[in-house]
Amino acid sequence: MSKNSTIVKPTNGKAKNADVSDATVVAAEQIIAEVVAESVKPMLNILPEPVAEVIPEIKPEPAPRKEMTMMEKILKVENLQLVVEKRAKLVQTRSELDRFQTSSNDFNCSMRLNDSDGNVFTTSFTPGVKKVVEFLREAFDQSIEDVEKKITF
Repeated sequence: MSKNSTIVKPTNGKAKNADVSDATVVAAEQIIAEVVAESVKPMLNILPEPVAEVIPEIKPEPAPRKEMTMMEKILKVENLQLVVEKRAKLVQTRSELDRFQTSSNDFNCSMRLNDSDGNVFTTSFTPGVKKVVEFLREAFDQSIEDVEKKITF
């Protein structure tokens, strides 16, 4: 070896403790702290979303009623009269059905059905007659309600 040559020791590429000063370590820690603080700030500054204002719904005004002509008024009254007559007939039939009595005796009442071809069905089976009467009551009540809904001015 010559006097001018330098001897280089093999290393693993890491700095030795003696090569890094304390000031460099403190500076590096400060830089890391600042980077962490800057990355956390946006998370801390999150504000709640503004609440949307509730705007009351504006309902359109109903159109003014058109004045009915005399003929329209007469037709309306005639139609109402037909509906009222239908209701009266339903109420009368319903009251007749209320007067119909069945008892626990299996043969105290009878029912007779006639069809358009002249066929006749007659039964004295009281439980069956009771079921038919109950069904008819409910059907008449529903029909009366439907007709009453049609009575408007």
